[in-house]
Amino acid sequence: MAEYPGDLITRPAPEGAARVSLAYLDAAHAADQRLADPGDMEALHDFRVALRRLRSTLRGFRSELDDAVSRKLRNRLRDLTRATAPGRDAEVLIAAVKALEQKLTRGQRSGVPWLLARLADRRDRAYDELRRELVPEYRQIERRLRKALSVVVRRPRIAATEAPTFGAVAATLLSDHAALLEQELASIRTPDDESAVHGVRITAKRLRYLLEPLGAIEPRAAAVLPRLKEIQAQLGDVHDLQVLAAQLAEAVGDAGAERARRLHDMTLSRVGGRPLATPDRPRATTTGLLALARLVHHTQDELFRRFTSDWPAEARTDVWTELAAIAAALTTHPTPLHRALRAPRALRTRRAVT
Repeated sequence: MAEYPGDLITRPAPEGAARVSLAYLDAAHAADQRLADPGDMEALHDFRVALRRLRSTLRGFRSELDDAVSRKLRNRLRDLTRATAPGRDAEVLIAAVKALEQKLTRGQRSGVPWLLARLADRRDRAYDELRRELVPEYRQIERRLRKALSVVVRRPRIAATEAPTFGAVAATLLSDHAALLEQELASIRTPDDESAVHGVRITAKRLRYLLEPLGAIEPRAAAVLPRLKEIQAQLGDVHDLQVLAAQLAEAVGDAGAERARRLHDMTLSRVGGRPLATPDRPRATTTGLLALARLVHHTQDELFRRFTSDWPAEARTDVWTELAAIAAALTTHPTPLHRALRAPRALRTRRAVT
């Protein structure tokens, strides 16, 4: 189980960033060992969460780690992380469709089994590719990253006057991300603004990843984390429906084409006197898909109204005030605690929001 030193924020920034990155690398390694088990439905989720946290730390502390972690290696990690998305996205969409299906009448569900089978095929293909190609690639990256980060941790301690502390760099990143999040939240106007919603989610996530290792040192960091999770969770649900709406638009076209082919085959079978083969898959029909698309649009609007109601201007101001106070505390922290701090709970147990 990973531990952080109690004086993490007063240590040189490269060492602190390397220690946090190694903790995330350990979490990714643990999840990687579970990917081969088809019954472990959370393995890919946990693997991707650890990789995102790792990437966020390497990106934020790029200047401090550039001499150890090359741009090429960071790019390989970025590409691999992105390549894990299709499987997890398909899982999320399957769960969303199943939840929304319960709100449709029996007559409106025609075509939904076809959509679920389509998404399941996509998920299974993505998992196969992950196990066959991405896991070996990740293990090569892991070995190189672990070696490079371990070298940084073992370096002789640099005098405080020669390098910024981990807390000072984290404070700057915290202020920058908070200012960006404030701007992005103000830019959202409608639930259809996919780029704005996605931007807020990503910035809130990066703020969380920055704060989580600091929660045991700075109590205010632990206190503000649930607010950031709330933003991420609410807009995450909106984003999932945006993605589902786009998938439904594509699926309606494909279902129409598949139905036309089936009618064509039926016509030829009657002319030729040949029996028509019965498909093993559910039939593609657009009726249920269109009903589901209307429900998605309505649910998306409802979730967005709830978000704007839960996050009025005064609620946002409270968060900015807390983040500013945390940033100030990181640069003026008292004498460090001389004890080991456990890695954030996010690395030890799965969280509902990632």
